[in-house]
Amino acid sequence: MLMDIAKAGAKWLFGLMGLRLTRAVENRFDAMNRCLGHLKALGYEPKVIVDGGAHKGSFARSAHKIFPASVIHMVEPQASCLPLLKELCSDHHFAVHPYALSNRPGMLPMISEPTPDSGAHIPAADRVFETTMQVEATTLDQLFASDCRESDRTLLKVDLQGHELPALEGALTLLPRVEMIITEVTFLSWEGLPTRADLERFLDARGFDLFEVASLSGRGSDGRLRQGDFVYVRRGTPLHNRNGWE
Repeated sequence: MLMDIAKAGAKWLFGLMGLRLTRAVENRFDAMNRCLGHLKALGYEPKVIVDGGAHKGSFARSAHKIFPASVIHMVEPQASCLPLLKELCSDHHFAVHPYALSNRPGMLPMISEPTPDSGAHIPAADRVFETTMQVEATTLDQLFASDCRESDRTLLKVDLQGHELPALEGALTLLPRVEMIITEVTFLSWEGLPTRADLERFLDARGFDLFEVASLSGRGSDGRLRQGDFVYVRRGTPLHNRNGWE
């Protein structure tokens, strides 16, 4: 009991200093909330936020606290997550879309636990045999391209466990109207999934530059970088046009 109280007190004290106390070695840092707050401090106010891979809605809740006037769309294919997300919709001005995101509509295999699974993912072609369910897929263009305008300053977040590039390939009409993208990136060549370099080439060709790194994590065996969350800004937008070294 005393040990638990001491741990709780230490975490509280470190939290006051902006630090996070953990025994795990995997997470280098997680500064997503600070990153969103920093964007707001710079004058960024998206009218629309698309949360691709919403899971249980933690990103949507954080974004709502910082951008309370934004309309937030949560996209999540896991049926086990939908009751939680629908509850959020009843409490806030959110909308939920029960789909996987990809480069074309249709049915896709997914590897997932029966309960809300943060590791749920669309497998590479050579691992389809591990599939545990089929989910309906659609594209970002089909969901949002007809409604989003450039003046909305849309923030698009995609955290799809390696399926980010196919999802972005399904947003070719939407992307010119998106101002900021927060995407999970993969540093390791894993199961044939796209790497950070693949995403970088795609986004560079469509007018996006890296703005900030919101999180980094390493694998437990040796700490080598495994994944991260990168923030990209579209060229020609107010935050991109702030030139200068300082």
